[in-house]
Amino acid sequence: MIRRGFLTALAVCSPLAVRAQSVAEVQVAPPTVTIRVGERSGLLATAFDRIGNVIPTVRMIWSSNNVTIAKVDNNGTITGVANGVAIIEARAGARRGQTAVQVVGGAGASPPPAPPAATAAAAAAASDALMGQPAGSGPAAALRLEPGVVYLLPSENTRVSPRALRDDGSPAGPVGVTWTSLRADVASVDQSGNVVALSPGQGTIQASAAGGLTATAPVVVQQAEFSVREGSALMLSPNEIDTVHVVVSTQNSRTVNPLVLQWASSDQSVARVSLAGVVTAVGPGKATLSVSGLLQSKSIDVSVHRVVDKLSVRPRVSAEVQVPLTGAIKFDAQALAADNAPVPEAPLRWTVADPAVASFDARPALLTGRSLGKTQLTVRGPGSGLAVTWNVSVIAASVRINEPRIGIGVNQRRTLRGTWADDSGNVLGPAANLTWTSDNPQVATVGEDGTVAGTGYGHARVTATAPGGKSSTADVFVVGEIVVASSRAGRFQLYSVDRSNLSQLTKLTPATDTATANDPAFSPEGSRIAFVSQRDGNPEIYVMNADGSGVTRVTNDVQADGRPVFSADGQSLVFHSSRTGGKQQIWSVNIDGTGLTQLTKDSVNFSPSVSPDGQTIAYVSLRDKNYDIWLMGRDGSNQRRFTVSPQQREWDPHFLRDGTLAYLVERREAKGTVQQVVRADLSTGSVTALTGTDLAIAAFGVSPAGDVVALVVNPDPQNKRNPAYKVYIRQVSSGTPLPMPTAGTEQMITPTFRP
Repeated sequence: MIRRGFLTALAVCSPLAVRAQSVAEVQVAPPTVTIRVGERSGLLATAFDRIGNVIPTVRMIWSSNNVTIAKVDNNGTITGVANGVAIIEARAGARRGQTAVQVVGGAGASPPPAPPAATAAAAAAASDALMGQPAGSGPAAALRLEPGVVYLLPSENTRVSPRALRDDGSPAGPVGVTWTSLRADVASVDQSGNVVALSPGQGTIQASAAGGLTATAPVVVQQAEFSVREGSALMLSPNEIDTVHVVVSTQNSRTVNPLVLQWASSDQSVARVSLAGVVTAVGPGKATLSVSGLLQSKSIDVSVHRVVDKLSVRPRVSAEVQVPLTGAIKFDAQALAADNAPVPEAPLRWTVADPAVASFDARPALLTGRSLGKTQLTVRGPGSGLAVTWNVSVIAASVRINEPRIGIGVNQRRTLRGTWADDSGNVLGPAANLTWTSDNPQVATVGEDGTVAGTGYGHARVTATAPGGKSSTADVFVVGEIVVASSRAGRFQLYSVDRSNLSQLTKLTPATDTATANDPAFSPEGSRIAFVSQRDGNPEIYVMNADGSGVTRVTNDVQADGRPVFSADGQSLVFHSSRTGGKQQIWSVNIDGTGLTQLTKDSVNFSPSVSPDGQTIAYVSLRDKNYDIWLMGRDGSNQRRFTVSPQQREWDPHFLRDGTLAYLVERREAKGTVQQVVRADLSTGSVTALTGTDLAIAAFGVSPAGDVVALVVNPDPQNKRNPAYKVYIRQVSSGTPLPMPTAGTEQMITPTFRP
């Protein structure tokens, strides 16, 4: 029996507002009470939501079905009036809970004989037989019990509700039922459907209604460990309310009715706990909550942090925070007490007003821009008014074009892509919604998707502009497919031409420049050309834009430098030079002239070529008293011979786009000495011919795809003293070489192809 003076107000003592919850069930404890006439006693009514959480702020409406037997006030305190049985009800909205109160004779008088138990149960059942059944209509065709299976610990109790159903399974009109336990030694049941576990085993309860309707539910009573669902520790803010749940893991993690348990706190100045497991944080500190009953006990630690007085945050909230699209910005918030001491255990809640604009990950405290727009980020601490809000604008980050420099031909297309980058230059992801423009459509146009098309020789700047105005620019150089050195102006200078019109040469070096220029080589993206010139009195290596502008000198030595080729990243050059002991060796240097490094030292080595992946350098070496192709790493390591042919000479290597190597072979045949361009697979060593042996080839260039060769030919092989070199263009598949037109004594040498 509940001790006198215990008021329902203990379960609803907190004035703090909690989130609105729907009442799914009301329970009144104890389920039966016996008092004397004139005696007072307290009842406890508890409201639960649909998942079993206690709703502490619900106020109950109390009533008695027979105030001549027992009265009840607004606090749930009952008073015995006269001998008999009354049903006391606590109501919260449409949900009700009841208890049966038996009143016996007053003090000093001989108590009347107690009514038989069956009579008291019948009186309660008469009022309670329909309780809990949903409203329905029509005759019942079947009964069902909820829950369908009852799991209990020894001495635990629960309530089972009947459901009257029509033929189609819909609710029928409520019916009165009579309850029976088929294993009274395992579990008992009263006429309100309250089941009490008596001993371990499996029993059955049965509900019967008029018309022969019956329903049964197994009752499994077994000893099992219960546990606290919330774990081993709670962290609460002062005045915060939480509910602790006791569950039986081996019985589908069902929740034990908290009213059959006893609850206690080791320090009520830190935390209090009600008979329903409702925990109220009182003040800073630590306490242990214990829950016992059903022949076992458990505990859970509760920590209540100091009262949080304010929040310290970064960045400042006075200015709008700009977040780059797809980028992230770090936020920080710290709970502080009144003395500015940190309260690190205080919980903080972060929310974004519009998650489509920005998302927030609380663990690293990073806000990430998702789409252009404005939103707000709010952090809330424990306690009223503890909130800070930032105004956030997601903006286009810095734009970076994937290729800041490109070289293309007339009618050739290449698609540029944009990426977002943060202030440190780190790429954040693909850029979208860019606006593309060209400042010189006569040279290059650009489409909405960033596809650039060459329309005429020259230089254009293509700009990608992001929403918000940030932009990036790429330099586009439109140049002919083949660049050769021609003497038509009296000295060898550089000209470009397309295979579709070999007679239309376009001069690349400035018209006022009368210095020699030869050995051209394109950078991997086609926007620069390295070449050799004597404009400063000695053969040195220079680099210029593909349209002939921006000429800068790279090397400076009294000995001759020659045959430059770009590295795979376009940031350095590999070349040969006789600057050491008068013998040609292979060197590398950055395009700004720094980082000069000698790669070979033995014998004579010249004519380097760099593989597309930048890992291998092919070159010609005379180490074995013969012209052979050698290979080495980009840093000069692992030098090894590739061709071994004492009867012939191999020189002038050129890597193709697929990593195969083309080079020139000279050998003796019956008709004399012949030259032929071949193509070799470095992994297998297999060799295929790219040309025949009908021309006296002195050097050659080859397209990146290997489909076209440009051959430097001496049309009069017998005249070796004063050869007149010309360039022939030959489709590898057709086999018919076409000479590039020349006039008078004009000669052409050192052809190269645009990537």
